[in-house]
Amino acid sequence: MPELRKDPIVGRWVIISTERSQRPTDLKTNEPKKEDPDAKPKFCPFDYGNEHITPPEVLAYRKDGNPNTQGWSLRVVPNKFPALMIEG
Repeated sequence: MPELRKDPIVGRWVIISTERSQRPTDLKTNEPKKEDPDAKPKFCPFDYGNEHITPPEVLAYRKDGNPNTQGWSLRVVPNKFPALMIEG
């Protein structure tokens, strides 16, 4: 569980979250990375047109259209690994 702690030296609040180091994608492999100059760009779920595979948007700026569709100029989705969560 993340904790808020006050840094006594500078007086600011910091987040201590040891759970954030437990992401499955952070596991290291011993295989060397091979660069292929002709390779296609890696898939990114946040790219325009991939709205159907991201969590429902929290905020979006678009001229027209429905939520969770294309046409946005800025789109915010929840973090899959948040440091803090709202619980009630």
